[in-house]
Amino acid sequence: MKPREIQKIMNEAIALVQQNEKEKARAKFEELLDKANNDSVVLFNAGIFYSQLGEHLEASDYLHQSLEKDPNNKETLRRTILEDFHIGGGEVLDSDFMAFDPQYLVKAKGLIKQALEKDSSAEDLKELMERVETTIMQNRLAFKFCEGDLNYCRRSVSRKKELTNLDERVMGFLNLLDSGEYDYVQGKFGVTLRDDLPKDRGPGFLDQIRNYLLGK
Repeated sequence: MKPREIQKIMNEAIALVQQNEKEKARAKFEELLDKANNDSVVLFNAGIFYSQLGEHLEASDYLHQSLEKDPNNKETLRRTILEDFHIGGGEVLDSDFMAFDPQYLVKAKGLIKQALEKDSSAEDLKELMERVETTIMQNRLAFKFCEGDLNYCRRSVSRKKELTNLDERVMGFLNLLDSGEYDYVQGKFGVTLRDDLPKDRGPGFLDQIRNYLLGK
């Protein structure tokens, strides 16, 4: 696709976003991603669009792809860090996103560290690093869950007076595991429905909890 065509479709997509025609805008972005998925600007704008929809995992993926194509773009770098920080429970964006994952805090920290190695005087990145590291420290429980220390998690959840977003997810995961219908996979921040259970069961209370925890 020629640059002029790309710009034309992107302008149409952005106009549709401004008119709150989100599904029509989605169709335009899907067309762009299908025909011009090597264009860093297309990937960046797609990331911003999906973030506005609250689909932050997709947004992060496109922003990371854009950054790979244009690694020196400071705007893309900062927006990618913010997206990952939000997914990690940093609550920096206006969204009701529920599927928080601590691994994205690690990704955000890694991006900031790489950027500071290139430019140690970037005060905005230093401030972001401090916020990310503080959030990591506040969410030790989530990392312990990923490491497989479920006993620690059970003790900690019962003692904590205030729970972070990630803490609340850990508590929900532990309840799902206690139901006997879900399995734990070490390294994953979540639970998996057992495959040896009867099929075609109607959606019950546990399914509602699971969908809420997984952001579905």
